[in-house]
Amino acid sequence: MRKFLIYLVFFIETFVKRHLKPLGFSLLIGFFATLFLLQVYPFLSALLVRKHERIGYIGTFSPSNLPPVISSKISYGLTSVKPDGIPTEGAARSWNVVNNLKYTFYLKPNLKWHDGKQLTATDINYKIKDAKITATDNYTLTIELKEPYAPLPVLLSTPLLREKLTGLGAYKVIRMVKENDNKITELTLLPYDRKLPTQTYKFYSIKSDALLAFKLGEVDILEDIDVNGDFTGWKNIIPEERTQYNKVVALFFNFNDPKLKEKEIRQALAYALPPFENRDKAVSPISPLSWAFSQKVRLYQYDTESALKILSQSPLASESAELILTAPPSLLQSAQNISNAWKKVGLNAKVRIESVLSSNYQVMLRSLTVPADPDQYVYWQSTQENTNISNYSSPKIDKLLEDGRKTLDTDARKKIYADFQFYLVDDAPAIFLYYPKVVTIRRK
Repeated sequence: MRKFLIYLVFFIETFVKRHLKPLGFSLLIGFFATLFLLQVYPFLSALLVRKHERIGYIGTFSPSNLPPVISSKISYGLTSVKPDGIPTEGAARSWNVVNNLKYTFYLKPNLKWHDGKQLTATDINYKIKDAKITATDNYTLTIELKEPYAPLPVLLSTPLLREKLTGLGAYKVIRMVKENDNKITELTLLPYDRKLPTQTYKFYSIKSDALLAFKLGEVDILEDIDVNGDFTGWKNIIPEERTQYNKVVALFFNFNDPKLKEKEIRQALAYALPPFENRDKAVSPISPLSWAFSQKVRLYQYDTESALKILSQSPLASESAELILTAPPSLLQSAQNISNAWKKVGLNAKVRIESVLSSNYQVMLRSLTVPADPDQYVYWQSTQENTNISNYSSPKIDKLLEDGRKTLDTDARKKIYADFQFYLVDDAPAIFLYYPKVVTIRRK
């Protein structure tokens, strides 16, 4: 053993003497290479290892009705819409209109679907009633209408999708789990930008299931849940609250109820309501971010004296009368606050909770989706039996709604919708209360 060690020492000594320069050079290179790797490792790690987000979302969805927050990641439409509701370029770089009836869209070249197929005009698959859609060539699409329809460019912002949710956007679907009824339970999205995280959405039918999944660690993010839940006692979470200006919470009056026929009664019920704390007050059915929004409307300030004076002379003030307020479970607290306010002005107000929209109601508290275009024909036009939930009928409003959707000039439309808001709010088929808030909670 001793002879072996002596031999090994002499061998190493001789080797080092003969190869001193190459060894020194190698050590120097190794030292600087190590420093370099230590510096660039975080960047290499970010490129090679993606962050993965597990997100819980409340609702029941199929491939054809994904929530906009998800569908907009997977694809985009022929157009896009700015926050103020003005349509701008999407898959189309530009368009023109002839005689208010014929739209010609010019597609951007070299756009590709997630499967690598080139986007051409023949791929545009919108279904528009009474419209003729023709691909003039690979990058030109014409849409011919039978009558003018100003909201068309906004309508065409609906994301373009092919089978298996193949889209054009920044994220592509790499996994989709469905149940037998075509309901999606899980969806995984892969971004093209490696700096962005992959995202797996898990869908829950009710809020309690989503909250339990978060507590059990099934998801690390709960996206866009209502703020009625109290998260102040939760540890290690980051809440992010935002106001939804594309929705408005409103009281709808049933015009088939004889007690609510008089405009002054409906206005008095509005005067009786105090402001909703921590909510942005709504004054009309059009978003305050919209180019068509007008503040020149009746504001219905809190005024119990005026409310008492009017309501004391109404059939609602009799001892036998009841005023039933119908609301979904998510708006229970707001419904109770409204009921208490009406009791203070002498009304026998009661709350009835119903999850399903019903036509059998007196006053209904609901969240109304505000479209990006100011056209609200389906909500207030007298012929719209299925969607005009107040059963409201006004020749003046009907005329304004007809003119608004047939007029393409933006300045002229702005005047039309200013008048629409003024007369509708004054007539009070509904009282617009506030814009709802949602919160996204993240695990730290």
